[in-house]
Amino acid sequence: MRTHLPISYGNELAKHFYLDGAPSLLIRPLSHSQLAATRLTCKDGLADLSERVRPEKAFTISVHLVDPVFQKWGTWVDGKFVPVTSWYAGGIGIWDLESDPRALRNTGWDSVHYNLPRSTLDAFTEDAGLPKVDTLLCEQGTPDPVLYHLTQMLLPSFGSHDQVDDLFLDHFVLMLCGRLVNTCSSVKASPNTYRGGLAPWQVRRTREMLDQHLGDNLRLATLAHECGLSVSHFARSFKQSFGSSVHRYLVLQRVETAKALLRYSSCSLSEIALQSGFSDQPAFSRTFSDVVGTPPGKWRSQYGRHTIPEAPQITEN
Repeated sequence: MRTHLPISYGNELAKHFYLDGAPSLLIRPLSHSQLAATRLTCKDGLADLSERVRPEKAFTISVHLVDPVFQKWGTWVDGKFVPVTSWYAGGIGIWDLESDPRALRNTGWDSVHYNLPRSTLDAFTEDAGLPKVDTLLCEQGTPDPVLYHLTQMLLPSFGSHDQVDDLFLDHFVLMLCGRLVNTCSSVKASPNTYRGGLAPWQVRRTREMLDQHLGDNLRLATLAHECGLSVSHFARSFKQSFGSSVHRYLVLQRVETAKALLRYSSCSLSEIALQSGFSDQPAFSRTFSDVVGTPPGKWRSQYGRHTIPEAPQITEN
């Protein structure tokens, strides 16, 4: 099935703010849904209103990374001017792309803009057993430390040549949609509650899948399908059974595999990175250092044995 790409993201979005280009990331958590993120950095602000964007069934969410000088800022929405009264780092703004939003930003800023199609939000609410969201309500500049933290997690992926782990991106979309629905939805409702974690057979099947695909880009939808669950239900149940998200669990398994190779093999760090499921040596070294607290080369010099111990010999009487 052909997927409709968001119009207002990346270089296309940059043009509306009179910028030559902007780093971006397109995320597809499911075959029928997607999310785009674009980092817009403007040093001097705009001399005029931002250009009109083509209407689409989507929301744009702006998360500012640094404190802007927001005096005289505002946004035209459906032909009405809405002034900005406060906006600092971590502040957000949400606009419906069918409401003809045009920004007045006469001073510089650095922000990440998310293009969230309604189809992606609908897929999230349906999967989570929540009512469909019609409107996201948010005053411009509202502080949101959760979205700010999530955005900080995504920043290294902009302009990076490293392959971004699909499980991380799947979880990111779930967390972003969950935050928006919980805090900005015009309809408040509680999701269906599920008791307990995964059933024993689901735990075994999930472990089998993760062990067999240590270096593959597994998707949450694939694991959920194997367990006969929705994505949201599976993600919650997995965390209850394993004590972490699927992505975090897989990262720790890769690190443990790397430890065994560092301890007993004479393979190079680049070879160990690939055998452990990492995309390359820099990604391996960075993740290993974050988890273990020591670079892999230094860890090997301290704990490596370089040879696999021989099995004890059994002598016959």
